[in-house]
Amino acid sequence: MAKKSNSRRTAERRERRDLTKICAFWGIVLAGVAMFIGFIISLLALFDITVGWAGTLRGICNIVSMIALLIAIAFPAYDYVRGRGKSWKAVYWVALILYICGIIGIGFTL
Repeated sequence: MAKKSNSRRTAERRERRDLTKICAFWGIVLAGVAMFIGFIISLLALFDITVGWAGTLRGICNIVSMIALLIAIAFPAYDYVRGRGKSWKAVYWVALILYICGIIGIGFTL
């Protein structure tokens, strides 16, 4: 008998892989733009050009870049641990929660 292929499972894996790639791409693009804006603000401060709202904008850019990187790494990391044991998944969730708490903590200090 011929081996029966499961095209539904293959399509689900391909869609999940595409979502992972899309999230990783846009996450790194958003983080790069936010970091570049922060760089411009730091460069202005280096040349003693004072903008009143620059500190707030730098903080917002920092949070946006952290959230964008979270999106960029959370999905590929989950795909990595999904096929592993429960201890790997527990480490993933704990690390994700710690990262989110760090982002929230930085948001409170602004």
